[in-house]
Amino acid sequence: MIVGTMPKQVEYALMALADMQSANPGKLFSARELCDRHQVPFDVMSKTMQRLGRTGILRSVQGIHGGYQVIRDLSEVTLLDLMESVLGSVATVNCLKKGVICPLAETCNVSGPMKVLDDRLRELYATISLMSLIDGSAAH
Repeated sequence: MIVGTMPKQVEYALMALADMQSANPGKLFSARELCDRHQVPFDVMSKTMQRLGRTGILRSVQGIHGGYQVIRDLSEVTLLDLMESVLGSVATVNCLKKGVICPLAETCNVSGPMKVLDDRLRELYATISLMSLIDGSAAH
């Protein structure tokens, strides 16, 4: 889980989703168009959009007039969903990520407290919808 600074991929995904959500339904957005609009690196935005497509938040349309389109209700997609879509397994510390075996597990004296922190952050992120972030209501 992220503590402190949100990774750029998550920021870029939010920027893209905000643009896409405010557009006419059915409008397709290319990764290039979103990069140019927000002055972000194409490779990062492109990979981010592909990941959002693979996890079912976006639909990808191939071809010269193709692009991406939001297909999920963003009021039902949480910040945790977005983070895991874009970053994969997330945790406050690496040893709590899925599939990671920590060599210090038997002697670590903070794994319990870090697990509590991780659980609480996951709960918090799971309560914040993307729509509330995009429309600003999460700040209230």
